Amino acid sequence: MYHEDQSDVVVAVIAAFRPKDNLADTVRALAEQVSHVVVVDDGSPQGSEDVLTSIEAAGATVLRQEPNAGIAATLNAGVHYAEKAWDPKYFLTLDQDSAVTGRYVELALTCLTEAGSADLEIGFVCSAAYSGHPTPKLRIGGGPAEAFDPMQSGFFIPRSTWQRVGYFAESFFIDGVDSDFTMRCRDAGLRVVIGRGCTLEHDLGERGHATLFGRRVSVFGRDISYNYHSPSRVYYICRNGTVLSRRYALKAPGWVARRLLEESKAHILRLLFSPGRRALAMAAAAGFRDAVNGRMGRMPASLEDRLH
Repeated sequence: MYHEDQSDVVVAVIAAFRPKDNLADTVRALAEQVSHVVVVDDGSPQGSEDVLTSIEAAGATVLRQEPNAGIAATLNAGVHYAEKAWDPKYFLTLDQDSAVTGRYVELALTCLTEAGSADLEIGFVCSAAYSGHPTPKLRIGGGPAEAFDPMQSGFFIPRSTWQRVGYFAESFFIDGVDSDFTMRCRDAGLRVVIGRGCTLEHDLGERGHATLFGRRVSVFGRDISYNYHSPSRVYYICRNGTVLSRRYALKAPGWVARRLLEESKAHILRLLFSPGRRALAMAAAAGFRDAVNGRMGRMPASLEDRLH
């Protein structure tokens, strides 16, 4: 069990929806590294209660949200609960399909300590790798390696960062929540650094293989693959990504250009090779349109019905 004095309380906050049985194992493993674990269930349907009960038995505090509040609201609820219950100094945010490896918390704390000794202000520490895939770096300056556009799962956040830049942006609902938080930290003069030795095992989602006339497409002997996403997810990716691009085009043109290049490649592969391309195209168009019109939050119910 993790032990600390009151000034070093660390709380892990996990966003969950229809959690699997192995989340209880994740909670037990986290208890070796953090002070408390809060699992926030984002309105799972009937049939999940047995799993949630097992998670509580494993030592987590389980909060039950109204259905589909979104990842930002779900994580914020856990953070707010922890602030009132234990007044922690640090938070570790995680997806339900992530598991920290090794001495993640200890190494993240060491990273913060070393940065402080070098008079660097840190917004948060992120994972160095996800299931063996290194976190892309932002190539600027010296000192600790800075992350380009890190994924939320594995953020090790001092409470002072919440106080300085605010919480996760609930208007983004999902997708881009982590990117928005990253850039708000940078706007405030805080660095977003990669924790040396901090790694996660994480489910990277469903991969689709590009096929043409029933044969896999390859380039230089390597199969072309892409991340498959539902039309609803594509809507949020397009809408929130466009909002971020417009917001930071002048402040961080290099970051925006690099992000747009990566997203464009992913969209092209989906629209060329993914099943249900008509629905994906409709979702993308709606996302771009709503970004221009300033519509945020959860997508309109009418659009959600059409995409299904």
